[in-house]
Amino acid sequence: MEDITTTQKSIAKRVFVVNILAAVIGYFFIRPYMPFLTGIFFGTAIAILNFRLLYLTIDRAVKMHPERARKFTVSRYMVRYVLTAMVILVSLRSPDINALGSVIGLITIKGVILQRDLLNDKRYFRNIFKRKEEK
Repeated sequence: MEDITTTQKSIAKRVFVVNILAAVIGYFFIRPYMPFLTGIFFGTAIAILNFRLLYLTIDRAVKMHPERARKFTVSRYMVRYVLTAMVILVSLRSPDINALGSVIGLITIKGVILQRDLLNDKRYFRNIFKRKEEK
């Protein structure tokens, strides 16, 4: 089993690689390019921050009483979503940050996690395609 820090670093590296590819592809299709590039890296930075905040929330919550943990996780959930909303709002209002680039940066982490931990699991696909009588 991978160490949590190793997993976080691995996911962050993959997110940066995917977003660099998105930035290169965007270079050919998006004008002006620099706001798009700024948006991608702005969204990526916030996505990585949100991912880290999620880890810190879970790490603290598992050590709490269940009712207190529920309130704590809900409050942190709201903080992360307000942070994401502020990022989108800033990118919509600022001429120096492309909103599409920010959204790409924000959602790439979800695709990376799905690809890394769900789509690479052969058992997952075997269970989907099993016949009912085999289950």
